[in-house]
Amino acid sequence: MVLSTLETTISLVSMILFVVFQLSHKVAFDSTEEAQALLKWKASLQNQNRSPLSLRTFSPINTTNNSTQPENRISPCTWSGISCNIARRIDRFSMSISSLKGRLDELSFSSFPHLRYVDFGINELFGVIPTQIGNLSKLKYFDLSMNQFYGEIPVEITLLGQLETLHPGDNQLNGSIPQELGQLSSLNELTLSGNHLDGSIPVSLSNLSNLGILCLFNSLSGSIPPKMGNLSNLDKLDVDTNSLTGPIPSSFGNLRNLTILYMFKNQLSGSIPQELGNIVSLSELSLYSNNLSGSIPASLGGLKNFILLQLYNNQLSGSIPEDIGNLKSLMYLELSENQLSGHIPPSFGNLSNLKTLYLCNNTLSDSISQEVGNLKNFGLLENFTVNGNHLRGPIPKGLRNCTSLKRLCLEKNEFVGDISEDFGIYPHLEYLDLSQNRFNGEILSNCAKCQKLGTLKIAANKITGSIPAELGNLTKLGRLDLSSNLLAGVIPKELEKLSLLEELILNGNKLSGGIPLEIGSLSDITCFDLSANKLTKSIPENLGNLLKIYSLNLSSNQFTQEIPPQLGKLSQLS
Repeated sequence: MVLSTLETTISLVSMILFVVFQLSHKVAFDSTEEAQALLKWKASLQNQNRSPLSLRTFSPINTTNNSTQPENRISPCTWSGISCNIARRIDRFSMSISSLKGRLDELSFSSFPHLRYVDFGINELFGVIPTQIGNLSKLKYFDLSMNQFYGEIPVEITLLGQLETLHPGDNQLNGSIPQELGQLSSLNELTLSGNHLDGSIPVSLSNLSNLGILCLFNSLSGSIPPKMGNLSNLDKLDVDTNSLTGPIPSSFGNLRNLTILYMFKNQLSGSIPQELGNIVSLSELSLYSNNLSGSIPASLGGLKNFILLQLYNNQLSGSIPEDIGNLKSLMYLELSENQLSGHIPPSFGNLSNLKTLYLCNNTLSDSISQEVGNLKNFGLLENFTVNGNHLRGPIPKGLRNCTSLKRLCLEKNEFVGDISEDFGIYPHLEYLDLSQNRFNGEILSNCAKCQKLGTLKIAANKITGSIPAELGNLTKLGRLDLSSNLLAGVIPKELEKLSLLEELILNGNKLSGGIPLEIGSLSDITCFDLSANKLTKSIPENLGNLLKIYSLNLSSNQFTQEIPPQLGKLSQLS
């Protein structure tokens, strides 16, 4: 009896050892097959003679000999960018940003049946996406973004039933989006942007109930399928920069988890659906550069998480809803280039986090209310552009102390006030345009403390006094336009310090004296206009050194002597 038990035990142990041996032998064989497939692919790469760091650990040592002993074989699991599962089979390629240059169809994907994760993003891979990808039944993550792949998206990808992430964006893929992608029920990220895909958005994509991110910036046309409103888990929808037409589906109001909706640069028409106000999680809505008409829905004022609202360059009309002033988290409000009318809502004074306010080129009228003038956000506001409207009266008093300003555009309105009193010192200001208003007063020397100023335009006002010599300290200035005012005195020679100056426009004033010789050293000048002043003396010969100049107007002055022949060297003059 004891002997029988012992024999049984020995038999079981022998069987287990045999199975372990067979398994280890198979694992070793399969591991070697994987290593050989990788080495063969490495040899096909165009830069394999100067292998990127990521491939230098791909070594043939002991991977191609005839030994049957597992201990004599080196597993590719130790190679850079390669990971293996518990059975020592490769299940992960992590080779993004690895300077890989070659074709992916040279890699035998059939040798890697356990792959779950493939990332070849940001390389120089090219050619078509291999159809054998469809055999990787365990694949969950597939990223080929920012390479040079071309051709169509292979329908075999739709066989990857476990796929959760598909990123072939920023390549040169063409053709249409396969409608079979709608069968990938596990998909939660689909990024096809930055290719040359055309045709319409497949209705079948509305079946992807787990989808959280959908990015389709391409050359798509046709209308947006209303059934996309069924994608209840969608967090980001990006269909910008296509040729999409038709209305924005009102069913988008059902996308209650959506935080980002980008539909800009299309040909969408109709009104903005008021149902968008139901997307309480929405933080960014960008619909600019379409053909949208009608009014701005007041319902958008209920979206408390709004950070960005871009509706510019459409055909929107009517007044700006007061409710927009309820968006206290709003940082960027851009409504320019529409047909909006009425006044700027006083409720805008509540937008305490606002950094950018673009309202230019509408038909807004009346004065800017005192409530807006008391904006709580003057510590944050960087861009304030209301140019090209019919606004009148004084500018908000609080603007004087808004030291965070980088861009201030008030031109082409009917604003009044003394610029020496209404404007302060702006250490971050890069662009200032007050042209074509009714401002008066003098240009103070302290404006030279705006050291980052690149453009200064105060044309067509009633500015008096002289041009401060301190303007020569604005060493980053590229454009200076003080034309059509009542400026008198001489042109400061200190302007020679403006070595980056490209445009100097001082025409239509009462400037006297001669043109400073120092102006001839401004070698980047392209446009120079001193016409309609009271300048005297001779025209400096060294203006002939301004070889980049294409527009020169010195007419209607009182110069003596003839035009210097040196000006004949200005071959760019039109």
